[in-house]
Amino acid sequence: MQRFSYFFLVTLLFVLPGTGHAALGDYFVSTDWLESQREKTVVLDVRKAPFFLLGHIDGAHHVGRSAFLETRNQVKSLVPSAAAMRDLLSSLGVTPQTNLVVYAEDDNPYAARLVWTLRYHGHKNSFVLDGGYDKWAAEDRATSLLPTAKPQPSQYALSADADYLQARAEADYLYTRLENPGVIIWDTRRETEHKGSEVRADRGGHIPGAVHLNWTDLQKEVNGIKVLKSRDEIVDLLHNYGLTAEKEIVAHCQTGIRSSYATLVLLGLGYERVKNYDGSWIEWANNLALPIINAEGKLDSSVQVSMTLEKPTEPVTQ
Repeated sequence: MQRFSYFFLVTLLFVLPGTGHAALGDYFVSTDWLESQREKTVVLDVRKAPFFLLGHIDGAHHVGRSAFLETRNQVKSLVPSAAAMRDLLSSLGVTPQTNLVVYAEDDNPYAARLVWTLRYHGHKNSFVLDGGYDKWAAEDRATSLLPTAKPQPSQYALSADADYLQARAEADYLYTRLENPGVIIWDTRRETEHKGSEVRADRGGHIPGAVHLNWTDLQKEVNGIKVLKSRDEIVDLLHNYGLTAEKEIVAHCQTGIRSSYATLVLLGLGYERVKNYDGSWIEWANNLALPIINAEGKLDSSVQVSMTLEKPTEPVTQ
């Protein structure tokens, strides 16, 4: 009987949506973990250069945002080409087996964007430092003002992860799924951006049917520093908004930065059908042919489209 119960529990773990083999620790690592693995890990700082010069994790390399964000067809902050990523990784002297940990400030999602990009291009051994530089420095761990010596360049050979290449969405993909009940568009921006009172593109508002949940709600403050909430806290939060593992979820923000953080969280929870729309609102809103719900709550599109009623953007009642 005991053997049967054990077998049943193990089987259940594998079949329940959102469980599987994934864990948040597959994408986010603690300061304790980094310190214990420091000699085996290359650390990347993606904060703005002046902050790096004022203090950084000892031995960290600074990576400017232009190294992992590209502008194409007047759309900025898109995932870079394989050639650009190969050049970056080669300049850092790493191999496909190298552990890469990326950090910014505790509430800065650019580290997540680089990790999402690294994994997209096949470097699975890449992680976000939870709590970022703020947590590391607050714990009196080793920091430095001195520039880090340039590494000996390598000849990095990309080997794209075929599964992860499916983790990116483009505008046409999203447009053809606007009224698909099996697909949820997750708007990870601020509420003012979602409602359209804060306009950061040619138009303000949101994609029709999008569920709004600010990416910052995935974090909590501990000792004055923002860190990732626990698995249970995040699952409860996502389920309250209908963001469940049996759905396909396409996340977006303004330029695919904040939504990268959200995407990594979903993947760490075991969600299998997850995409990040890196063109995001800046691309969608600036294309007048694509429909939006504007600040007045009205459908706005330069072409005739047929849309049904909005999905709720408030939490789903249990």
